[in-house]
Amino acid sequence: MTAGAGQVQGNEEGDTMAGAKKILIADDEQQLALAVKIRLQSRGYQVVTASNGEEALEMAKQEHPDLIILDVLMPVMDGYSCLRELNTRFGRGKIPVIILTARDRMKDLFELEGVADYVIKPFDHEDLLVRIERALKRGNPII
Repeated sequence: MTAGAGQVQGNEEGDTMAGAKKILIADDEQQLALAVKIRLQSRGYQVVTASNGEEALEMAKQEHPDLIILDVLMPVMDGYSCLRELNTRFGRGKIPVIILTARDRMKDLFELEGVADYVIKPFDHEDLLVRIERALKRGNPII
């Protein structure tokens, strides 16, 4: 069973895993989002996806993710606007957010918004997994 945008998929049979941490990936680069999704699922995470900031806000409301991986440059609503709206709706830092972007000059700006981490594309998948695990354990922003 294949999960499209917004769908949750757990193990190979398509059943979600009870008690598994849920991660929302918001990125308009479908190939990258799929690669990250596959890695996370192989580590036992439930994964939901969104291709823009508006979808990410809706998925966050519906799915209550434990962590959000958020791209900056997306159509409809960019990642920065999405992050600010997440902070307004859920409280700053209540859901750990890892920014995933090709723009390395914006780190300070996002840290002011309370992100858990900031990863620059291209990135090492193992490094991203370590950062995800660290953010989930910490459960709050680095600042």
